Amino acid sequence: MFLFLLCAELIPATVSNLQAQNPASRPISHPASPPASHSKPESAHPISTLQNKIEKIRSQFPGDMSVYMKNLATGEEINLDSDKVFETFSVIKLAIASEVMHQVEQGKFSLSDRVPLTAANQRLPSGVLFALDPGLNPTVKDLLTLMIIISDNEATDALADKVGRENITAYMHSLALTNTSIKYSDLDWDRLWTGSLDPKYLHATGDQTVNFPFSLYPGKQVREAFGHTIYDSGIYFGHSTTHDIGRLLEMMATEKLVSKNASNLILGIMEKQQVNDRFPVYLENIRIAHKTGDGQPFIANDAGVLWIHDSPIVLVVFTGHHRGETAPLHDAIARVAALVVQHYGGKVSADFKD
Repeated sequence: MFLFLLCAELIPATVSNLQAQNPASRPISHPASPPASHSKPESAHPISTLQNKIEKIRSQFPGDMSVYMKNLATGEEINLDSDKVFETFSVIKLAIASEVMHQVEQGKFSLSDRVPLTAANQRLPSGVLFALDPGLNPTVKDLLTLMIIISDNEATDALADKVGRENITAYMHSLALTNTSIKYSDLDWDRLWTGSLDPKYLHATGDQTVNFPFSLYPGKQVREAFGHTIYDSGIYFGHSTTHDIGRLLEMMATEKLVSKNASNLILGIMEKQQVNDRFPVYLENIRIAHKTGDGQPFIANDAGVLWIHDSPIVLVVFTGHHRGETAPLHDAIARVAALVVQHYGGKVSADFKD
């Protein structure tokens, strides 16, 4: 949800420091799409070896961690608390994107339709639209792209308002993803968070929340208010399980989500991801399409498809109730991805040690 970190002074992010907030340890290559038939990325070691290594990371993790992995070529799976419902933060944007494409395929609107944005549409970062002048008319596809690759919250609420959050949840349930839901807007969340610091903001407009005077409050107070909003307020950005999101990604990777074109469009946007401080950190020459969720330092998530030797592997990692700072939280998630890639013979960086 938010790309700024709550372990420092909490002032909304600006466009100029977006890259600094989302460091990628190394560039990600994006080779052409693989052919229809894939070689099977098999391992000389049983899947239990990989699971045991991931379990070791979980056992040392100061919080909750759920992991779902599926090798779509061999059918091998790992399920570690994969049916436990977590706060998704921005991973739920994959469900929003799915319903957007569902309604596009139904002919309700077009990806080229334009959506006018006013000052009231502004949302606390992450993203970039909050920093631009009101009055833009981006296309639906523009908003879809911004929502996924920089997790823009203004684009997210604009799309979720357009398709209806109840329709997003209903579509997920129709796909048998019954633990996946979205009910509240980002603005609902922002109002409750800022309103817990200053009650005047409980009914604020979007542009008012963007200009909330975070600098007037101690960082510890803002951080505690953020954690309280996550765990004690009853509001949520998105709910799902790693298994549900893994199944959604499998539908995309097998071109069965909405349609072949819709599946490939969403995955293609995900491959342009700019927030690469988790799954990709230790990977080399691995094609990856993924989406993060940000509620640091309490929560960080990542979910995607990794192509190892041109064969797709679905991986989803959710965390919660993390006790610690953001860097080790991100590193634990990055290490899970590195273990999966290493197990199936993909290349990881020299600085990764299992």
